[in-house]
Amino acid sequence: MKKILFITLLIISLRSYSQRIQNFNTFVAGNSVGIRFTVVKGPQCSGYTIYHSIDSVNFSQIYNFTGIVGDQNVNQDISYTHSSPALNQVNYYKVELIPVETTPVNRIYVSNQPKIKMLVYPNPVVYNYDVLSMKLFNVSNIRVIGFLYNQFGKPLKQLDVTTVKDTGMLNVYDLANGLYVLWLTDGTQVYSAKFIVNR
Repeated sequence: MKKILFITLLIISLRSYSQRIQNFNTFVAGNSVGIRFTVVKGPQCSGYTIYHSIDSVNFSQIYNFTGIVGDQNVNQDISYTHSSPALNQVNYYKVELIPVETTPVNRIYVSNQPKIKMLVYPNPVVYNYDVLSMKLFNVSNIRVIGFLYNQFGKPLKQLDVTTVKDTGMLNVYDLANGLYVLWLTDGTQVYSAKFIVNR
């Protein structure tokens, strides 16, 4: 009877810890990798560890927090920046919530090459704006082709734009409120940006 009671309490205890880590994501920030995750409200845990690998098999600890993690009443958002990932290759990350849970592995490619960027404005498009400006950095007077997508990835328009210096224009008078994605290429580089129409 004691054994059954112990197993029942153990199962209840483990269930209270299940799925504590949510929203685990990694993102490139310059030559570093940002790591974010949420510890869902519930019983406290005794810390967390962040692991890194370059082959997805052999992980090494890059950060270990040994304090109390988690709160009975509110979710806890945690972020960390890995300032020395392996450049020009895929990096792998996982988080362990001690002693109950380990996330699936996230993979991310980190490059030391500067990214070609595109800025769109006004963003959001409001009121009587009918033209969206596109500023392409580090290039001048180029022709780019591509697509305008809605938030579900459906192509809405095929685009062919020639910039004047580093700026191009796109008519958006016929777009309904929502989120849109621009994807353009000059045949060598890819330029992309998101914008919102909120009239």
